[in-house]
Amino acid sequence: MRELDEFEDGLIERFRNHPVLRGVADLSLEDLHTVLVQRRFLSLAFTMAYDLAIDLLTDEQSIRIARVIIREAYPENTSPGSTSSHREDLMADLLALGVPREALVRSRKTLATSACIDTTMELIATAGESKYADVELLTILRFWGEVLVSVEYGELWRRIGPMLGDKSVFYCPRHVHDAKSRPLAAASPLSLTPSDQLGSRLVQLIDSHEARQRFRDTEQAVVAIKSAFYDQFTLGS
Repeated sequence: MRELDEFEDGLIERFRNHPVLRGVADLSLEDLHTVLVQRRFLSLAFTMAYDLAIDLLTDEQSIRIARVIIREAYPENTSPGSTSSHREDLMADLLALGVPREALVRSRKTLATSACIDTTMELIATAGESKYADVELLTILRFWGEVLVSVEYGELWRRIGPMLGDKSVFYCPRHVHDAKSRPLAAASPLSLTPSDQLGSRLVQLIDSHEARQRFRDTEQAVVAIKSAFYDQFTLGS
């Protein structure tokens, strides 16, 4: 597990150093809005990705963990329907950042954003056919849906934070809540973060050299998809 942690941490650092994420503090407000509006479409695909993965998982414990995580995106209290979803919180933060509602209404996915979503769903579908389906699917959910999301929002927060501060109802909670707080070697089902809960089960399922290789290959594919999304915002793209 220590070797896999080192491999994963290297991928995380490579992704964090994407020119768009590294240069987020220098983006104009208009360019920042453009990135965030397109990134919203990836967030809207979160539920679809989890639902598809749940359909394809065979390990019951993994399914239960995934069910809990997807339901957390739609919190409820004693008064059903009175609590905003995470996607609504995202909309609230975008409006607070000055994105006009009309711009959000008129927004559409770019070809690059659509390709990112389609490639993600294809990666999940293909993982479901694998001999190591549960390992690959959990790796996708954890790395695509949690760990790298925390990295993205952590970097974006360097620009968003001074603008929203403690008024943020989405970006600030997400980059903290989704983070990898423990190495895989110390993953615990008692952890409060979805990343570590998924990691705890993943450690139990990675029981062979081939399973470890599937973990590596899948994480590399996820980084390629995520990087391709941000490539569309680089100069000359």
